[in-house]
Amino acid sequence: MLHNTVGRSDTSEFKEIWKLKEIAKWDDDPGAKKTAISELSTRGESGLSSLEEILAVTAHEEIRKACIDAIKAIREKNDKSAAERKEEPEKAESSKELSLADLPP
Repeated sequence: MLHNTVGRSDTSEFKEIWKLKEIAKWDDDPGAKKTAISELSTRGESGLSSLEEILAVTAHEEIRKACIDAIKAIREKNDKSAAERKEEPEKAESSKELSLADLPP
């Protein structure tokens, strides 16, 4: 009998992100909160909404700053990736050599 494994890793990642979010929101240890925020920041887009939620509920300034820094880092990385994807076709076009076949008749 075959077991359905589709979505299992997604569920596992969702649970891990939820656990990190809860630690960052409610743990008494500021160090544990910062570690959880740091780990969420490595998740990229997957961790972004959790970081925004933590930012919205925390009253501790250093935790807010850690969230803001992590959110900025994710957004900058996403912006850089999008810009690189946009540049790739332009580079291909600009590096293309002209041949006689490319010239108008």
